[in-house]
Amino acid sequence: MNHLPTLITDLALILACAGAVTLLFRRWKQPVVLGYILAGLLVGPSLDFFPTVGDATSIRTWAEIGVIVLLFAMGLEFSFKKLLQLGKTVAGTAILELGGLFTLGYALGAALGWPPSERLFLGAIVSISSTAIIFRAFDELGLKSRRFTDLVLGVLVVEDLVAILLLVLLPTLA
Repeated sequence: MNHLPTLITDLALILACAGAVTLLFRRWKQPVVLGYILAGLLVGPSLDFFPTVGDATSIRTWAEIGVIVLLFAMGLEFSFKKLLQLGKTVAGTAILELGGLFTLGYALGAALGWPPSERLFLGAIVSISSTAIIFRAFDELGLKSRRFTDLVLGVLVVEDLVAILLLVLLPTLA
């Protein structure tokens, strides 16, 4: 139970910083998600001029809990029935986007003189979007009920499925 006080103080620091940044970014009329990224930089171990989280495993623990809650919220909003209704549009858009960005990342790696295996990883990194950040931004802006939001979230779900496939395949290729 010795880790509990550090875990709780780290949570308090994270929440205090996130709360302050939320207030600032709302006042400045900026997306709060960007503020959360800034708060993570501030309390993380990379910067020393601000009180940082005392235990690096605490960061991982709270990050995993946060991702679980966020993915659960996204799962409550997601409907396979909607995805199937938008099937061809979502599939075509996802294939075009993933293919184009993957090619762009691969070409950038080639321009930098990287070996082919590293080019594959760069292409994969460039082609995948952050579903969580886009979901939160749509939520903040009140856009979740619009038709295009279903299309965007459908494309992001397809991207996530491709990302899982890439996470399995790329390490075996490397």
